Amino acid sequence: MGKGEQTLFEKLETELEKETEEELSTSGEGWRYMRSVRIGIITATTILVTVFFPLNRSLYQQLSVGAEWQQESLVAEVNFPIYKPKMQYDAEVRIAQEQATPVFLAGNENDSGLEVLNEIAQILSSKEASDPAQIQRVTGFSVENLARLFALPDARRIQKMRHILQRCTALQTAVYRQGLIDIARPSVKTAQIILRRSATVEEVLQTTQLYDSSRFRAAFDEMLRQDFDDVERALAADLLPKLLRPNILFSPAYTQEAQRLAAESVPKTLGMVRRGETIIAKGETISALALNKLRSSEYTRFLYYSEYQALGSFAANLLHAALIYSILLVYLYIIRKRLFYDNAQLAGLSAVFLVTGFLAWIVSIIPTQLPLQYFVMIPAIAMLIAIVYDSRTTSIATISLALLAAAIRGRDYEIALAMVLAGTFAGYTVRDLRSRTQLFQSIGFIMIGYTVSAAMFALKYSTPIGLLGLQLAFAALSAVLSPLATFGVLYLLERMFKITSDLLLLEYDNLNHPLLTELNEKAPGTYQHTLMVARLAESAALAIDANSILVKVGALFHDVGKVRKAEYFVENQINIGNKHDKISPYKSAAIIRQHVQEGLVLGQHYKLPQRIIDFIPMHHGTMLIRYFYVKALDEAAAKSTPEQELTVAEEDFRYTGPRPNSKETGILMLADAVEAVSHVIDTNDRDELEEAIDKIFEERFADKQLEECDLTMQEMALIRESFVKNLLGTGHQRVKYKAIPKEEKEDHRDEVGDAAE
Repeated sequence: MGKGEQTLFEKLETELEKETEEELSTSGEGWRYMRSVRIGIITATTILVTVFFPLNRSLYQQLSVGAEWQQESLVAEVNFPIYKPKMQYDAEVRIAQEQATPVFLAGNENDSGLEVLNEIAQILSSKEASDPAQIQRVTGFSVENLARLFALPDARRIQKMRHILQRCTALQTAVYRQGLIDIARPSVKTAQIILRRSATVEEVLQTTQLYDSSRFRAAFDEMLRQDFDDVERALAADLLPKLLRPNILFSPAYTQEAQRLAAESVPKTLGMVRRGETIIAKGETISALALNKLRSSEYTRFLYYSEYQALGSFAANLLHAALIYSILLVYLYIIRKRLFYDNAQLAGLSAVFLVTGFLAWIVSIIPTQLPLQYFVMIPAIAMLIAIVYDSRTTSIATISLALLAAAIRGRDYEIALAMVLAGTFAGYTVRDLRSRTQLFQSIGFIMIGYTVSAAMFALKYSTPIGLLGLQLAFAALSAVLSPLATFGVLYLLERMFKITSDLLLLEYDNLNHPLLTELNEKAPGTYQHTLMVARLAESAALAIDANSILVKVGALFHDVGKVRKAEYFVENQINIGNKHDKISPYKSAAIIRQHVQEGLVLGQHYKLPQRIIDFIPMHHGTMLIRYFYVKALDEAAAKSTPEQELTVAEEDFRYTGPRPNSKETGILMLADAVEAVSHVIDTNDRDELEEAIDKIFEERFADKQLEECDLTMQEMALIRESFVKNLLGTGHQRVKYKAIPKEEKEDHRDEVGDAAE
């Protein structure tokens, strides 16, 4: 680039920097660009994320035994007890409650099996012994067994009844002496029970001696087999429901009271730390006792200042959330102004922030030792941002999200580093996405990020192999789920919110699309122009790291509006003459300008994504249709008289816009003009080619067509060089070979024949 060219680009850079924040913030209409909505999104996100920060989360929650204390030595300011870890204390309380002796109450003697047997004895000693109804009422004998009993002679009947009564009374008395309880004996976990006979009298019984319904039935069945004949056995079996009445009844209320007292007897502390005692020294390895001391000291401080703790903790959490959120906001405000001032885009990134906070909170509150922190799924979110937004935004967002997850979990640096590595790798693997199956290549890269960080911390803290294996297993599961989650969410976003991802754009990178087929048939010159522009634009986008897929697809469809009146465009005027020679420049300009509107109509008809449709009006912006404007000026000058000077309104010869508002649409505007001018210059002459391209760039800067796209001057220089490389030599001529003299030709044929033979 020569000295003059450098001066030109410096001048253009100065003009480009004149764009102000006020112009950006009012570059659209409706809620998407309202400042009040933007402030509401930022405020609501900050407050909602703060909710996920637990108010009283221990500062030492994520410290682990075996780690190194890297802060200054900590000295006790006051005397305080060393509290047991919650899990340890809860386990001891649970054991104490399980070991608490259950309490039973004595049953009602008037409703016992012995009372039933006494009533039978009274009947047998009275005249009612011959009354079947009375015996059936007391004993519950079945009709069949009762009939068999009364078929016997009176003396024989009474003898059998007395025998049954004698044996059942003996068994019932023996069982009641040991105790018949009303619950299953295996449910009593202690070796003893307490039998509460009155408010002042209690008795301790051995659990192994007790009878429950199962043990009583077994003893009763054994008695039936050994002591009774068939008739007696059938009659006695009918008595069992009357006899199976516990004399020791379980008391839930007294038992719960016993468990409460047992739980209260469990000590909550392991000892005391005296004022001035060193809790832990700098560089010391954290032991289990030291970790308990650290957490106990913090709990003591909370007890001293509990009155102000909640408010202060919430204020600190709010500031913490705001600072992490500001990392993303400042980046958007400085580097990605379009995303910052577009409330829809800002809301999308803020929603991702909220989802990450929610996932980090969920895995923090689940009481388990499993490494659930790998299910915060930041790699999946990073891939989603990379696909929907861009790779640089992905990097900043990943760092912010990892810090957020670490903060909510309580200064968890280990998971922060793991998520940054895995999320960054995941985002870059989908940077140049060409198919949906490419998402699954991310699994390996995510796993690399997790494995490297986990292995490093394992070496540093001597993590047991089993624990490291468990961490890697959960990391692998997260790595597998991340692409699946990305694919699922992306599919929903594309269908529900009409978001056009690069994956969806790839479906339109197809020359067999019906609209492109129609363009090829009705406007073949425009079709060839489109292919060349697409190649130029894609190369330029790759040169500056812009979205090459988007600009290529946009280029393929940017001129589809020419299919309606293809013959009015010079590239299609093959052997038909120029139709504009016969019409006024005003009508010519209207026809040329109309191809933009026709393109928009066709784009809507064929349901092209809005990201593609945007290229149709923006590739011309509000440029002047210069040829017909000059022609109109010439005609006006020719028709003007000294008395009346005719004027031409420049607005009548301008495209309706809008101007390009992204790097990709800006690239296409330049590529479209450069391709057109390449047909009227010698592309073998580098100087002439560079001069023509510089003139195109200068005209569009002078006409302020590129003010709304964020192309830097360095990027403009790279675009220019890409155009030059692609066009240089495209118009070269092939060498004309001389004809072979007739005699030499015949000799040559002979040589070929000899070789063939």
